[in-house]
Amino acid sequence: MPATRTGEREVLDAAVEILRQLLPPKWVAERAALGDSDGADLVIKTPSNQGQALFLVEVKIDVSPRDIEALINGPWRKSWRRRMGNQPILLVAPYIGLRARELLIGQGISYLDLTGNARITSDYPGVFIEVRGATRDPRSTKPRAALRGAKAGAVVRALIDAAPPYTGAQVARVANVNEGYLSRILETLEGEGLIDRERAGPVTRVDWPALLRRRSQGLDLFRSAGTYPYVARQGSSALLDRLRSGAPSGSRLPTITGSFAAARLAPVAAPALLVLYTPDPRDLGSELELLPAEAGADTVLIRPEIEVVFTRSEPDGGIAWAAPSQVAIDCLTGTGRMPSEGDALIAWMQENEDRWRYPTIKGLLENEPRTGGPSS
Repeated sequence: MPATRTGEREVLDAAVEILRQLLPPKWVAERAALGDSDGADLVIKTPSNQGQALFLVEVKIDVSPRDIEALINGPWRKSWRRRMGNQPILLVAPYIGLRARELLIGQGISYLDLTGNARITSDYPGVFIEVRGATRDPRSTKPRAALRGAKAGAVVRALIDAAPPYTGAQVARVANVNEGYLSRILETLEGEGLIDRERAGPVTRVDWPALLRRRSQGLDLFRSAGTYPYVARQGSSALLDRLRSGAPSGSRLPTITGSFAAARLAPVAAPALLVLYTPDPRDLGSELELLPAEAGADTVLIRPEIEVVFTRSEPDGGIAWAAPSQVAIDCLTGTGRMPSEGDALIAWMQENEDRWRYPTIKGLLENEPRTGGPSS
């Protein structure tokens, strides 16, 4: 795309200066005219001109995940490919948000924004640059809707646990939130390319793997005030067997999440840390004769800040297994190898969507049990 407008030229000039600072000494970055681009593209040259990389540049003043999807699937990229072959593409903008950057990385498209976010790759000469800049658009005066807290968690779980289409009113009923609040959340998710909606109509698409990751941002499974680490006298695996074989007590079964719950569906390695949600961690810890631990814990009891973690769990004797969507979020926000276990679980969920996700939101509205889950 020719950078013909004044704003675009200024953005590109500023991007070139940033790129020059990121390159090794004696490397050169300068504007170039490829095809009919009128000097809108870039060339990176090694010292003594021993090699150079030509980048086809797209300059945008504002860029959203929807813009990225249009760029990836639109005529601009196809036209350049027909005329210029497999030259690397570089997107330049004042600011490129996290979700947009993820989409670009998935398509092998380089990017650079004026806050310092950059990922630039070339096979020849070999170039790999990746740096982090601002986490939000400094030009924006509108706060980004957070996906933390009870209401947001309930909305996210509803969108993930049932396949669209569904109306905002249906989602609001499942999540038990008012439609005004839901509308703001949906507007944010649509702007980030995580959902599609018809104008004044239903949600028609949910990118649920990306939504799981978006929900996990800024959360920490073990940092809440209701987290209690313990050591089980006979080990965490023996404790789980004891809990499963025991008679259910209380109105809310201890609900397993984290590594043990992920390994049940998508094993990566033998789980060691047993994580349970329970309304009364101290009472349960005392009943099970667990030993409080400041370090080396193999069992963690958590009093959740939000009730949605129990939603759509699967009873199993004296315990329940948290829903796969909740387990994935918890693993992504955990420690050690838990994020890798979350990635493996998401891969399993993608391959087995019919075993955990409701085909319509009717099942959530009527609290129907899922019957396609794994046998325990």
